[in-house]
Amino acid sequence: MRLLTCAGAHLCAQPLNRYDANGVEPLFPFGHGLSYTTFTYGDAAVTGPTAAEPGYTVSVRLTNSGAVSGSEVAQLYLAFPEAAGEPLKQLKGIAALSPLKPGASATVAFTLPRRAFSIWDPEAHAWAAVKGRFTASVGASSRDLRVAATIDVAW
Repeated sequence: MRLLTCAGAHLCAQPLNRYDANGVEPLFPFGHGLSYTTFTYGDAAVTGPTAAEPGYTVSVRLTNSGAVSGSEVAQLYLAFPEAAGEPLKQLKGIAALSPLKPGASATVAFTLPRRAFSIWDPEAHAWAAVKGRFTASVGASSRDLRVAATIDVAW
């Protein structure tokens, strides 16, 4: 499994959020891909923070529910509390699974450091952690989010 992050999250989110803000359904949403098989997403589990690991981890078990081997690329989107004034959802992680045989399962884990829950404060010229209830959604594309979990952040 490879875990990739979107270093310039604001750059990854811009086109997606324009669609969301204007109620436009894209023909091929971000992350869209075709596969010869299907995957089932289990419930999302959230752990953290701890003294050793100050961020949160969102884990989801994926099962190849199709008839042939195949790969899946799971994406994690984070929705900030409404008061933060942030876009509806921001891409915060991508996990590519190696090919799984039919019926096989694997767990993807997305690590969300404190910075993932922060916004730029132009007056302080620094990142500011946001407190409140976040929603972490995981799915196959920006329009195919299959499971979600809430994360209550009180840094």
